[in-house]
Amino acid sequence: MKKFLKVFSVILGVLLVAGVSAYFIWFHNTEEHTLKLDPKEVYATQNSPRYLITNANVVDVESGTILENKHLTVRNGIVARIFEGSIHDSLRENYTIVNAENRFLMPGMIDMHAHLNSGGLIPPDESTRPMALEQFARYGVSTIFTLGGHGFNQEITADLIDKQKSNELIGPQIFATGDILTAPGGYPIPLVPMMTGIPADEIDLDEQGILTVSEESDFDAIFSKKKELGLNGIKIMVESGLGGASEEPRISDATLQKIVQIASEYNLSVFAHVSRQDDLEDAIHAGVDVIVHTVADQVLKDAETLFEKMKEDSIYYTPTLSIAYMYQYVASAEILEDPFLMQYSSERTNRSLENWPVRQLMVQSSGVDTDQHKQNMMQNFSLFYKAGVPILMGSDAGNPSVIPGYSAHKELEFMSDGGMSNAEVLRAATIIPAQFLGVDDITGSIGIGKMASFIMLDDNPLKDVRNSRSIHRVMLEGYWIE
Repeated sequence: MKKFLKVFSVILGVLLVAGVSAYFIWFHNTEEHTLKLDPKEVYATQNSPRYLITNANVVDVESGTILENKHLTVRNGIVARIFEGSIHDSLRENYTIVNAENRFLMPGMIDMHAHLNSGGLIPPDESTRPMALEQFARYGVSTIFTLGGHGFNQEITADLIDKQKSNELIGPQIFATGDILTAPGGYPIPLVPMMTGIPADEIDLDEQGILTVSEESDFDAIFSKKKELGLNGIKIMVESGLGGASEEPRISDATLQKIVQIASEYNLSVFAHVSRQDDLEDAIHAGVDVIVHTVADQVLKDAETLFEKMKEDSIYYTPTLSIAYMYQYVASAEILEDPFLMQYSSERTNRSLENWPVRQLMVQSSGVDTDQHKQNMMQNFSLFYKAGVPILMGSDAGNPSVIPGYSAHKELEFMSDGGMSNAEVLRAATIIPAQFLGVDDITGSIGIGKMASFIMLDDNPLKDVRNSRSIHRVMLEGYWIE
């Protein structure tokens, strides 16, 4: 017995030391989120410079073809002309020439599920947000839809939108839902202390961007405030227990239906966060606009009628397959071996992902079979895709190991692995979300009169979507981001 107690004491001591070390490293990461670009230098002139991009192979995402050897003029942040053949001397004299010979121009991507967090294993702070926005831009994501602040409220979101529009910071065009809606005590409230590092009894949900609602809530006041702030949607937690975790309070069906009805009057799209089939069914029958995430606790059963209703009612689906791989990447930190990640990632984020004790604790405390979780999400994605449900690319960037910008490229790979053709994947990341947002006249593809936001690649993404990572340069609204 004494020997057992001695061994037990040693084990307990080791665990205690490991826990204390993990805690210390988590909250005392000596690295900082450092911006690599200065907006004053990038946006040095009031109007963007004029560029003549020559001999480019343009990725036509709508047709799924390459338009070879095209010349493009860019003026005031807009593609003014696309042509081929000889180039008049006046153009050479009045434009800065960029030779794109043997390279490919792909439209800037649209990430329809993003958070302005680091993707590391550290609580967010004020420095995280501009860093995340810069990373999106450097990786060629020209538009994001942020679904909740994850550590800050919608007033801060509105301020970031204004600063992006006025070139005070470098980042993609921002669409946003602002504060999320959930039931009292519902998801993600129990996780907020872990996400923020703030003790539960000190958390102010309003500051965290979380609104608890019921059928009696004044949704007119809530939604009119969002419109006043220039926000674009509603994110609602339809979660009775995340991906098979223990039961949690959930917004009722009556409240869900009321939210959908009133939101439509304010022209606000409703995004429903789900991870269980019962919750998925309730959200679809309520008529939400977008299903966010993929059922993870099981492979969908008898879902054909649900898929048909989604197609009939034009309910879109954002699979966020990066979440399927989240636990794998957290446990192994294998993404730190990817040169493409290290190219633009934050040193503070990288160091946090090196923290082995915290990584293992996070995986073990998830309460799910992580391998089965990934398998279920991938199988269910394939079911949605094969059924013809319209798909929007979204990475859920900001979650552990889901890195702003970088994970959008990984999402393309995962969608391809799930059965989509390369052309379909690129459409889901560009023109289809642009159409959903009602901005396909100015973005989502490369065309005359559209914003000059694109990625210049060394390799053809229609041949292999992983070629989206062969980034040579990125142009964002007429400015080179480099």
